Amino acid sequence: MAIPTTPTLMQLDNLYDILVELGENVRRGYVNKLVKNGHPTQENTLASTVTSEVIVKGTTYEVVLNLQDYWKYVEEGTRPHWPPISAIAHWVQIKPVIPRPDEKGNIPSQQSLAFLISRKIAREGTQGTHDLKETTDALLGYYEDLIKEALERDVFDYIEKVTSEV
Repeated sequence: MAIPTTPTLMQLDNLYDILVELGENVRRGYVNKLVKNGHPTQENTLASTVTSEVIVKGTTYEVVLNLQDYWKYVEEGTRPHWPPISAIAHWVQIKPVIPRPDEKGNIPSQQSLAFLISRKIAREGTQGTHDLKETTDALLGYYEDLIKEALERDVFDYIEKVTSEV
């Protein structure tokens, strides 16, 4: 009589593949919403640096989006506060923001424009876009069934592997 071998842990290749697809579709949909809403796409901006990956830690699978630190302010908005004028000045350069003449016909410099925008944020805060939430909400319902199917295929493949070894 042969001594049964201990089967290796189940490989969840189908699950992994569908999660990679989900992450890429969330990334693509989020970037498209950002661009549609006027966010700049130059190098090192939120829209140009979004990446997705699937991280496997033991039996846990995570779909992760890597985003610029300020993504949460774009997504959720902010309460009134004084933002760093240097960050607003950088944003004015890459957006680009086209200044309007004041009542005297003077066009503000980029630094003055950054100050004016910062002052408005200090008074009113900012509105959130909720682009990421809308993107994930739209996709998760569709992917829920695909994830279940992928897990079913992985379990079936594992059962076939184990029973063929016996």
